[in-house]
Amino acid sequence: MKINRRILAVSLLLLLSTQRSPAPIQETQESPSPSPTPLATATAATPSTIPSTSPSRQEAARFAGTWTGKIKFGRFGDVDFTFVVNPAANSLIQKSRFGELAHPTSVNAGTLSWTAGEKNDHAWTLIPNPDGQTALITLKLPSGESTAVFQRVQSPPRRNTPSPRSKSHQ
Repeated sequence: MKINRRILAVSLLLLLSTQRSPAPIQETQESPSPSPTPLATATAATPSTIPSTSPSRQEAARFAGTWTGKIKFGRFGDVDFTFVVNPAANSLIQKSRFGELAHPTSVNAGTLSWTAGEKNDHAWTLIPNPDGQTALITLKLPSGESTAVFQRVQSPPRRNTPSPRSKSHQ
């Protein structure tokens, strides 16, 4: 009987002397980022999808145009991508074997940035090199980071082809 009392007394003493656990950690729910806009609805962009600050025309011209290259894309390996940046540099169309999607972009300190992916967890940046014909592309995935140099694709020059002349038969 003495042993049972001692065990009970020691157990009570241990229970009473233990510190309380802190409250459970609760993460705040962030509002989900907008998902990428499919190309079909990209032309109907609403003002809320376009960043409120626009780069100057000169700065936007550094980014505007078509950029193409390959970058390591996680488990898929090297993937060909084409980015078509609009003249205002506030959106682009991203083309790859995964499809064509439109994304809003922002410009900050000479860097064009956008997010992609189902969870908007693919962070992209484009930094033009001084030559204006190449750019450093960085892709940050949850699984790692990749960088590559992309080339600016020149639009084919417009030809002034003479219109066919009609010959009149007299």
